[in-house]
Amino acid sequence: MSRVLVLMIVGGLTTCSVGCQSARYVSRQSDSGVIAIPSNSNSWPFHYRQEAETLIRQHVGPDYEIVDEREVVTGTRTTNDEHTQRDLTPNKKQPNMPGERITTTGTATSSNVSEWQITYKKRQPFMNIGNARAPATNSPTGVQPASGTAPPGPGVSVLPYNQ
Repeated sequence: MSRVLVLMIVGGLTTCSVGCQSARYVSRQSDSGVIAIPSNSNSWPFHYRQEAETLIRQHVGPDYEIVDEREVVTGTRTTNDEHTQRDLTPNKKQPNMPGERITTTGTATSSNVSEWQITYKKRQPFMNIGNARAPATNSPTGVQPASGTAPPGPGVSVLPYNQ
């Protein structure tokens, strides 16, 4: 019994690994791209997110940033379901032979087919231009206000709230 169960699991995983989707490139430039995965899942047995991140690192290296990610509709799937029911009924023309009534009902269901797309780009390194230094500030936190001068004092001032 346990051998049958193990063989079923291995067979199912093998079939899925051959026929199931995984991460793929939608577009690829020199330092950016878009990866598509069936869903934003990273749990066993479908580690789609991990596969996408591996492709990104192979393309632009470990220093990258995710610019955008979203679910994108790629098409529709329509399922048709038809049922036929046969009922015996009395035959008025030939009473010794039963009649038959055939009823067929059908249902069509459509749903969107979607995938998760991740847009990424290589992170640009910080560039130090010449001997540029950060401007001196009066603030103990080192933050220069937009006006260009920091207020004197301990570095934090509280303004009264007017109602």
